[in-house]
Amino acid sequence: MTDNIKLKINEKEIPLNEMMEEMLKNLLMGYIKSAKGIPKDIKTINIDIKL
Repeated sequence: MTDNIKLKINEKEIPLNEMMEEMLKNLLMGYIKSAKGIPKDIKTINIDIKL
């Protein structure tokens, strides 16, 4: 586990294995890179979703 991605649901951290981290990262990067105005050199991404 690389701990580069942290997933929390209702303030509880959900453990992710390396494959799940990579899948989530690739999903987000694909979406973000297709948006306008995103810098080419992305170092961190913070997303907070309230339902």
